[in-house]
Amino acid sequence: MKLVKYLAALLAVSAAVSLPPRAKAQSTEPAKIGVGVDAAFVPMYLAKQRKLFDKHGLNVEIVQFTQGGDALDAIIAGQVQMGGAAQPTTLIRAARADVKVFGIFGQSGTYIKLVTKADITDPKQIKSIGIVPGTVSEYATERLFAKYGIDPKSVQLVKVGPPEAPALLARGDLDGYFMWEPWPSNGVKQGGKILLNSGDVGFTDNMWLTADGAWFAGHKAQAKAILDTLSEACAMVRADPAVGAAAVQAEAKIPADVALGILKDRECVVRDFTSDDMDSYDKIADFLVNHKITPAKVDVGKVIQRGFYAAN
Repeated sequence: MKLVKYLAALLAVSAAVSLPPRAKAQSTEPAKIGVGVDAAFVPMYLAKQRKLFDKHGLNVEIVQFTQGGDALDAIIAGQVQMGGAAQPTTLIRAARADVKVFGIFGQSGTYIKLVTKADITDPKQIKSIGIVPGTVSEYATERLFAKYGIDPKSVQLVKVGPPEAPALLARGDLDGYFMWEPWPSNGVKQGGKILLNSGDVGFTDNMWLTADGAWFAGHKAQAKAILDTLSEACAMVRADPAVGAAAVQAEAKIPADVALGILKDRECVVRDFTSDDMDSYDKIADFLVNHKITPAKVDVGKVIQRGFYAAN
C-alpha cells in the first residue's frame, strides 16, 4: 500500500515538473523572417550578427531565400511568419493571400539599375530586355518604356532569373536588363554598362516588411519590437556602412568591398508610410491589374498598415 502511494506521488511530481517546459517551448517558438540574398536585407543580417533581436527580447530566426518573392511565397505556405520584398512583388501576393505590410526597412532610387551592352547609348536602341516577372524589374522596365516613348511591342521581353541575366547580356542574348544589385555590378564585370537607374524613370523602391495577416493580428507588440530592432541596425549601418558590409558578406556571401559599394545606393531606414508613398503604391497596383498580373486591383489601403510604426 505504501508502495502504491509512493508511486502515485512520484507520478504527480513528474507531471508537475514536465508541464512548464512544454509551455515554455510554445512561448519561445521563433518568429521566422524570410529574406533574399542581397544587400537590401542588411538590417536583418546585421541584427542577426550582432544579436540585436536577443537584445530586444525577441526570438527571431532569419531564413534565407534566393529573392524576396520566394520569402513572400514562404509566408503564404506557412513556412515563415514574415518576409521582406519590394512593392510589386508583395502586392502580387496580396492579391491572393491575407498579408499585411507593416513597415519600410530601406529605400533607394539608384539601387535598381538598367544595365546594357557597352555600345548602347539610348534606351530606344534596346530590342531585347530581361525582366524578372512581377518584380521591380518588370515595373521599372514599364516606367522606362513610358518615359522614353518606347512601344513595348517593339522590344522582346525575356523572362530571366537574376543570376542568369549578366551571362545572357555578355552572350548577346539580351540588350539590357533592369535589376537590383548585385546583378547590375555583375553585368558590368562581364562587359556591360550602367545606363540608367530606377530614379531616372520615376521609381523609388521601398523594401517592405510583410507578415501573415493572422500572425500579425495576434503579435503586434512583437511586430513593433522587430521594427525597433531593424531601426537600431539601420542606425548602425548609417553610422558605419562597413559594419553593414561585413554583415552582408557573412550572411549573403557578397564580398565586403562589393557590398560597401552597393550600400552607398541604399538608405537603410525604418519608417512608416507617407501620402506620397500610398499614391505611388496605388500606381503600382494599377500596373499589376492592367498587365493582368493580378486578377483585380489590390486595395493598398487594406494591405498597408499605415500608422502602425508611427504609433510605436
